[in-house]
Amino acid sequence: MSEQGNIFGDLHSGDFNAEEAARRADVGMGNAYRAVRVAAWKTHASAWLDRQPSGREIVADDLVRVIGLPDIGPARNNVVGAWFSAQSKRGRIVFAQRLRKSERSERHGNLQRVWRVV
Repeated sequence: MSEQGNIFGDLHSGDFNAEEAARRADVGMGNAYRAVRVAAWKTHASAWLDRQPSGREIVADDLVRVIGLPDIGPARNNVVGAWFSAQSKRGRIVFAQRLRKSERSERHGNLQRVWRVV
């Protein structure tokens, strides 16, 4: 082990601070959510959610299937997750305590939260 306490010697393992990590996540999601390039997408996403019946379970794939992604390119679609997080904080959806594999090819079957419309 190195003086830094990890087996990789000169590689820095970063700072570990759960509160700071949560704060940075909120800032990052806020930045993504407020981005001008996705303003129209957010309007369409909110209109889509307005049309969903109370109690329906939804995932990001459902939204993307109907209105598409907000932008193109790598790391340009973080706003999808930020939008779901914002809707949860507003009380419009709640986490259904389940995960589901994404059906979108480019997501490689990763897990996504299942949300219930309030």
